[in-house]
Amino acid sequence: MGREKFKFNKKIFAFSSAAMLGITLFIGGVFCWLYSVSKKNIVQKWQTETMQIAQEVNFYMKMPVDAVAFSAVTLNDMMLRGKPHSIAGEYLIKETAIYSAIISENTTGVYAFYRGKYLDGSGWTPPEDYKPKTRPWYIDALKAGGKIALVKPYLNMQTFKMMMSVSQLLNDGESVVSMDIFLDGVQQRMLDLKKNPLVAESVVLSSDGYVVAHSNEEFLATDLYKYGTNEMQVIGHKILKSDSKMFETKIHGKKYAVFVENINSDWKTILVLNSAKMYRSLSLIYIISALVILAVIAVIFAMLFNINCKYEEAEELRKEVQAVADIYPTVLKINMKSDTVSILRGNKRTESLLGGDFTNFSVRAVEFGEKIAIEQSKEMVKNFMDARTLNERLENINSLSLEFMDENSRWIRTRYIVVDREVSGRVFHLLLAFESIDEDRKRQEKLRKRAETDMMTGVRNRGSGEAMVKKAMAEGRKGMFCLLDADKFKSINDTFGHSVGDKVIIAIAKCMEKTFRGSDIVFRLGGDEFAAFSEGVASKEIGEKIVARLFENIDKIDIPELQGRKISLSVGASFYPATREDSFEAMYKRADRGTYESKKQTGNALTFRAQEEDGAAD
Repeated sequence: MGREKFKFNKKIFAFSSAAMLGITLFIGGVFCWLYSVSKKNIVQKWQTETMQIAQEVNFYMKMPVDAVAFSAVTLNDMMLRGKPHSIAGEYLIKETAIYSAIISENTTGVYAFYRGKYLDGSGWTPPEDYKPKTRPWYIDALKAGGKIALVKPYLNMQTFKMMMSVSQLLNDGESVVSMDIFLDGVQQRMLDLKKNPLVAESVVLSSDGYVVAHSNEEFLATDLYKYGTNEMQVIGHKILKSDSKMFETKIHGKKYAVFVENINSDWKTILVLNSAKMYRSLSLIYIISALVILAVIAVIFAMLFNINCKYEEAEELRKEVQAVADIYPTVLKINMKSDTVSILRGNKRTESLLGGDFTNFSVRAVEFGEKIAIEQSKEMVKNFMDARTLNERLENINSLSLEFMDENSRWIRTRYIVVDREVSGRVFHLLLAFESIDEDRKRQEKLRKRAETDMMTGVRNRGSGEAMVKKAMAEGRKGMFCLLDADKFKSINDTFGHSVGDKVIIAIAKCMEKTFRGSDIVFRLGGDEFAAFSEGVASKEIGEKIVARLFENIDKIDIPELQGRKISLSVGASFYPATREDSFEAMYKRADRGTYESKKQTGNALTFRAQEEDGAAD
């Protein structure tokens, strides 16, 4: 019995040892895989971030590039028709006004060397010794030979902001059109990245090592390879020798992860991350791995107790990581022939929304769409989900997508994807996938608001303000439109300086926000000119009360640098609609005439202009 028991124990020990080794190797493999997937996701996240920055810079550059290209086409046509300098100059002034409204504070306007003469759309008069042909914008345009030239950026010593010129040679081989833009938006993006503790440095770099934007402003407009930090010099030379979009390097005992993305043929965006901080979360995987293996060993030595539970936990962990890493957290497979649906990827909530019934999907798809959508989107989602019309909608395409807000007010993108078709062309199998795009939507909304806001005052800029007023008019909304102009503003700038003038503009904007309602449209036209549209105000009596309240707020402005000088406004107002055929342009013209009349008075003044008064004047 003793020998039999010993043999029996030896067998158990051998089996347990083999099982322990096998399970240990298995769990170790799972965690190695988990480590690999997690590391890949971290790297992919920062590669996506780097690519997004490059796309943002490309978008930032698109408007001036398009502006120069469009202006070049028009000026070439003018030269072909022999148009004089005066006509070309007027065109540049109009283009500058348009792009100043669109690009806001990011451009100084369109200018050109046209048929031997310098013309400036912003009204700048060059000094007598100014020679356009010696300027980089002209020289680089000649070198580009008719293609768009992105001139090397430079640091504006007056504003301490990076600027660059976009220029193009015209068809006569001598004339050039150009536009200057500020790159402070690109620089701000680099500064925002620096707030992330993982980011060591973020740079936008030209092909010759010239720093266009940098998370450390002291390196702006310098040669990275000569004056950058030791780390960035080493990294810069590695980038020159390799086309890799991601690599890791060790410098002075520290490890760095470097992400590179081309912005265009000349520029690159570079993110340098501290590898130790970047992969810090992965150390948790090592700890969990060791603890699980020790637990498994203990369980095996205790007669393999609870091994299945540990395996199930590891498998569950793998599934959860897979779900997080996946683009589509929910995927349904639909068999159009049997009219059934199965869940390829999802959770209990998905099964609950389907009501536990996976048959008769063509009829129940609309009901499913109604459950997942917010009230405002229900009808749209129901029409999209309707499986009965899928063959018609997917006749010549393999994918349909829709973006909507779900019942929790989060943005979702859903997509029908054809897997295979019958010989007749009818859809056989297809996937219905759901993806969260809430963060992307919020980021886009943030960028949209930034594009619509006047950077100095915080109110809407001219482009977005006029668009909102025109939209309100198109929807039949009535109201009072006001144009405001600060009196003798040039004198304030000349006497006290532009910085004080800026404070005056900001103070006027704050008074307008304080005076008008939140539903009113308040925006800055440019310089010291503002406008406002008050919906529902249809009488002079109410309009005068509103403007009187504005004048009271203006009188309370206290800017010490003005040395007691008071600010006053000339206001022109008009009501919409004045006639059946009334338009934004006509309303604007009436208010502008009212402003002109108010200018003839001393101090704060308001003048209403009506349609009949315009007719009499004409």
